Amino acid sequence: QETFYRFKHSKLKEPCRIGHFQLRNLLWAPTKNSVYYINGNMIKQWSPQRSTSRDVLNLEGLKTNYSRVMTVSSMVCQQGVLFVGGFLGDYFLKRLDDTTEPHYGLISHQTTGIVNHADILSCRQGSLQILVSDNDMITRLLDVQSFEIAQAFQFPFPCSAMTTDRQVLCAVGDSTETHLVDARSSKNIKVLNDHHDYSFTCCFSPDDRTLVTGNQDKTARVYDVRNLSQTLHVLGGHVGAIRSLHFSSDGRHLVMAEPIDFVHIIDTHDYTSAQVIDFFGDIAGVGKNLLCRVPFPLAHSFFFFLYAPLALTPDNQSLYIANNDKRVG
Repeated sequence: QETFYRFKHSKLKEPCRIGHFQLRNLLWAPTKNSVYYINGNMIKQWSPQRSTSRDVLNLEGLKTNYSRVMTVSSMVCQQGVLFVGGFLGDYFLKRLDDTTEPHYGLISHQTTGIVNHADILSCRQGSLQILVSDNDMITRLLDVQSFEIAQAFQFPFPCSAMTTDRQVLCAVGDSTETHLVDARSSKNIKVLNDHHDYSFTCCFSPDDRTLVTGNQDKTARVYDVRNLSQTLHVLGGHVGAIRSLHFSSDGRHLVMAEPIDFVHIIDTHDYTSAQVIDFFGDIAGVGKNLLCRVPFPLAHSFFFFLYAPLALTPDNQSLYIANNDKRVG
């Protein structure tokens, strides 16, 4: 039992919203003084320094192809770009430094094409692309500048992650299998089949050497990308599926969120020590900067949250947890 972060602040008046009980990547902290979250039909930004919130994107006032307000299934906010994906394969994309209306588009033309997961990637040329995993069994790279699909991968899996060098793609979903794919040729490199249920999350470490997958079997499995012949570590949850995984930007910690009540912060030196944040509530997401890092070990931490997403700030000094509970969210 360690304490890498200590409690600093709780904002209880605005519960974060969850559109789908299995999709929990709805909280982002792209800078140390900005946290983006969903409250009702509004994307909001909270300032930790001022302890104030402001409206960023009002979904209720934006037109869609389906004559109704978008139900958000996934969100990502990084590098000055906010991307919001919906249940019907549609999305809004907004540059945070731009006052014009956000761009509206379709990732999938299938009404069952829910946007399950999204991540923002940098290209060598300096441009940005969004890795979008959709329920229509296609993972796409969306160009932020042109809004065109730069590349598409045919996978029956709704969650994916890519290495920083853009060479390897990991795909997980409604299967016990984890697929590692050459991002240039779309050919399988390796199929791992160690989990016992469906997977909902995966991520690579900042140095691209470590892969972690989270599953409904209540475990996260850690692999060395250079030697995939065996699992390095099996990390167990307490009550439910592993819904969200995030490495800190320095790779020192892995944040692992269950769907309710528990967030684990694991020391990646040997994966044997961890801080467990224990609370009441559904976890909508996890981000960096609500809990402040402390330089000394303490013990098991207890807080009061529910359905919480997670987010880490880029400097790793803060961790945010979003709570979906109506009473204490």
